[in-house]
Amino acid sequence: MKKNQSLVLILFIVLTLIPFYGQEISKLSITDLPSLPADNTSTESLGFAGMLGGTHNGVFLAAGGANFPDGLPWEGGDKVWSKRIYIFENNEWRLSTKQLPIPLGYAASVATPKGVLSIGGNNKTLISDKVLLLSYNKSTKDVEISEYPNLPEPLAFSSAVVVDDFVYVVGGNNNVKNSTNLFYRLNLKENNWIKLADFPGAPRALNSIAVQETQTNKKLFVIGGRNEVAGKKSKTLTSYLSYDFKEKKWQEEGDLEIDGKPRVLMGASAETMGSMHIMTYGGSDESLFDELENISLQMGATQDDSIVNQLKKRRDSILNNHEGFSKDILAYNTITKKWFVYDRITTKIPVTALSFKNNDEFVIVSGEVSPGIRTPGVQIFKIGDADHPFGIVNYTILALYLLISVLIGLYFARKQKSTEDYFTGGGRIPWWAAGLSVFGTLLSAITFMAIPAKAFVTDWSFFFLNITAILITPVIAFIFIPFFNRLKIKTAYEYLEDRFNYTARAFGSLSFILFQLGRIGIVLLLPSLAISIVTGIPVETSILIMGILCVFYTTFGGIEAVIWTDVMQVVVLLGGSVLAVVWIMLHTETSFGDMITYASERDKFNIANFEMNFTDSTFWVVFIGGLASAMVTQGTDQTIVQRFLTSSSVKESQKTLYTNAVLTLPATIIFFGLGTLLFVFYTEMPEKLSPAISNNDSIFPWYIVRELPVGVSGLLVAGIFSAAMSSISSSLNSVSTAYCNDFHMHFKPNMPDVNLLKIARIVTLVTGVLGVLLALWMAGSNIKSLWDQFYRFLGLFTGGLGGMFLLGMLTKKANAKGTLLGLLVSAIFIWYISVFTEINFLMYSFLGVASCFCFGYIFSLILPNKQKVESF
Repeated sequence: MKKNQSLVLILFIVLTLIPFYGQEISKLSITDLPSLPADNTSTESLGFAGMLGGTHNGVFLAAGGANFPDGLPWEGGDKVWSKRIYIFENNEWRLSTKQLPIPLGYAASVATPKGVLSIGGNNKTLISDKVLLLSYNKSTKDVEISEYPNLPEPLAFSSAVVVDDFVYVVGGNNNVKNSTNLFYRLNLKENNWIKLADFPGAPRALNSIAVQETQTNKKLFVIGGRNEVAGKKSKTLTSYLSYDFKEKKWQEEGDLEIDGKPRVLMGASAETMGSMHIMTYGGSDESLFDELENISLQMGATQDDSIVNQLKKRRDSILNNHEGFSKDILAYNTITKKWFVYDRITTKIPVTALSFKNNDEFVIVSGEVSPGIRTPGVQIFKIGDADHPFGIVNYTILALYLLISVLIGLYFARKQKSTEDYFTGGGRIPWWAAGLSVFGTLLSAITFMAIPAKAFVTDWSFFFLNITAILITPVIAFIFIPFFNRLKIKTAYEYLEDRFNYTARAFGSLSFILFQLGRIGIVLLLPSLAISIVTGIPVETSILIMGILCVFYTTFGGIEAVIWTDVMQVVVLLGGSVLAVVWIMLHTETSFGDMITYASERDKFNIANFEMNFTDSTFWVVFIGGLASAMVTQGTDQTIVQRFLTSSSVKESQKTLYTNAVLTLPATIIFFGLGTLLFVFYTEMPEKLSPAISNNDSIFPWYIVRELPVGVSGLLVAGIFSAAMSSISSSLNSVSTAYCNDFHMHFKPNMPDVNLLKIARIVTLVTGVLGVLLALWMAGSNIKSLWDQFYRFLGLFTGGLGGMFLLGMLTKKANAKGTLLGLLVSAIFIWYISVFTEINFLMYSFLGVASCFCFGYIFSLILPNKQKVESF
C-alpha cells in the first residue's frame, strides 16, 4: 500500500508541474536578418525590387532585381537592372562569383529540390522567356546556373508555384507589356511546358498566388494584381480566383473584402499557412497608385508647360511624402472563405519583394517600400499563436482528473487475484457499465475531435458511417454474441480455432494485435496534438505523460479499471459536448434559424451523395464501407467482444450492445452538429481561428480552450485525455488477453494462473511502450487527418478477418485450407487496391470482408475437407 501511495504522490507532483511548461507564443514574430550588402561601386546598399531566388541546400539565394542608383526616378534617375547573385549562409550575405546571363528582374521564381527556378522576367530592353536553374553546390560553396526549356512566350510580373512535380505559372505581362490570362505548367520530370486553360475574368499581373486545401480538393488561389495595357490606364483588381487541381477547373471566388469593403493587393507576398489559411503581406492599394497614374497620363497628353509643371509638383509631393504601402497582414480561410486582418505592423512591408518559405518561417528579401524607394532589409515573419496559457485552474482540474483515473486503477488492482478478474472482471461488471464502456471505447478522442473537424471542413457526408454502427446491431446481437456465449470463449479468435484450426486463430489474433498497436499510436497522438496547441507543451511530452499514466492504471487495474474509467469519460465528454453546443449558440450573433439557413446554402448538411462513385465519400462508399467496418469492429475486435464476455448471459451481452446503439445516434448528431456550428462561428468571427493550426483535428480543442469558461475548458481537455487513455487502456487489456489466451496458453497450457497474471501485466506494459514509441514516430509525420488514417488501418488489417468469421458462422462447407488461402488472396487483393487504385479507403473493410468470404468459399469447394464440419 505504501508503494502505491508513493506512486500516486510522484504522479501528482508530475501533473502539477505541467503548467510551468506552457508559455504563450506571440501572435507574430519578426526577426531582422543582415541586410543585403552594398556592391563594389557604392558604400550604401540600396536594395532591389523584383529580385528572384529562394532556398536550396540550406542557403538563401537572391539575384537580379532593379533599383535607381543615380537618383530617384522623378528626379531623373534611371532604372538599372542587376545580374548579381547573393548567397546567405552562416548568418551573412556574400556575392557569388557567378552572375545571371543578363540583367534581370521581376521574374517568377520557385524553389525545387534541384535548385531555384527563375522563370521569365524583364530588363530595360526586353521581356524574357528564359528559364534558369540556380543551384547551390556545397562542395564549391558557389552557385551553378543551367538552362531549362524556355517559356512558350516571354512573361514578366507573373507568379509561380510548385505542386508535386509541376511548376505552375500564372498571369504576367507579355512582350508588348499587356497583362495576360495565361496559365502554364512545367513538368519537372519531363522538362516540358504545357499551356493550360486561361484563367477567367480580367487579365492580371503583379498578382499573388498560393496553394491550399479546401473543402473539396487542393486548389491554387490567384489574388489581386492589376490589368495593364500599354499606353492606357491600368485597372487594379480586387477579385481572386481558384484553380481546382483535381477537377482542372477555374472558379471566380469574388472580391477580397475586409469588413464589407473590397481591397486591392498588388505586388504582395503570399504564403500557405497551416491546414486552411493563406497569408498575404503588405501590397500596394489603388488610392495613390491611381492618382499617380492619372497624373502620368495627363502629363503625356498635354503640351502646356504650366499644366505639366503643376502636375509634376503634385506628383513629387505625393512621392516625397509617401508613407509606404500597406502594413496589413491579411489572412484568408479556404474553408469559411473569409478574409480578415491578422495583424497590422508598424514597419513598412515591401512590395515586389523576393519572398519564400523556409520551414515554418516566411522570408522577405529587399523590395520596394514606397514608389522608387528600395530597402536592402531582410526579415523573417513567423505566425505563432497556436498555443495559449492554460491557467492554473484548468491545469489543476486536468491534474485532478488524470489522478482520479490513476486512483481507479489502484482501487481495482486489489481485486485482481486471477486472470478471470483481470480479463473479464470476475462477473462483477453490470451490463450498463459495460455498455457505456463499449460506447466510450468506440467514441474515443478520434470521434470527439475528428468528427467535428470533418463536419467543419466538409459536410455531414460521413454521418452514415456512425449510423451503420446502429444498423449492424441485430447482426452482432443475434449471430455473433450467441456464438461467443455458447462456446464459453475468452477471446473472439478462440472461435476460429474451434471452427477451422489454430493457424486461423493465430492469424486472427495477430491481426488484431497489430491493428491495436497502430490504433494506440493514433489515439495517443490526437490528444497530444490538442494539448500542444493548448499549452505549448511539446507533443512528445504529452504522449509520454498520457502513455505512462495509462499503462500504469491498466497494468494494475485490469478490465474493471478500464470499464469504470470509460464510464467517467463518457459522462464528461457527452456533457461537455452539449455544453459546447449551447455555448456556441449563445455567443454567436446569428440566430439558430439563420445558422441553419447559412450552413444549408453552403451544402454543410449534405448527408448523402448518391453518385455511383467509389473513389469519393459518396453514400454508397460510406454506407457499405461503414457496415463492414462496424461488423468487423463490433463482431471481431477483442476490445469490444471482451465487453460482451464480461456479461453472464446472452441477454446481458445484448443489453451491453443495445446501450451503445442507443447512445450512438444522439452522440453522432451532437458531434456533427458541433462541426457545423464551429463553421458558422468561425465564419462570423474568422479572426478567432488561428492560421497557425496545422492539423484540422485541432479545431474543436482550439475552441474549447479559447472560448469556453475557465474550468470548463480544463475539464473538457481532461476529457480529451481521458477519452484517449480509456481507448488505449481497452486496447492494452485486450492485447494482453489475446496474447495470453491465443498464444501463451497454447504453448504452455498448464501454466499456473498466478504466473499467467504476471505475464498478462508484462504484456500490457510492453504493448504500452510499443504504442508510445509508435505515437512518437507518428508525431513527426505530416498527417492531415488521423481519423482517415484510423479507418485506413481498420480496412487494411481487419477486413479479411471479418470475412473469416462470416465464413465460419454462415457456411458449412468452408474449411481451414480454403479459408486461409482465401484470406491470403484477399490480403494481396486489398494491398493492390490500396496501392494501385483510387478506391476510397472506407471501402477497404468491405472489400476485405467480401473478398475473403468469396475466395475462401470458392477455395473450400475446390479443396474440400474430408472431415465433416459441424453446424454452429
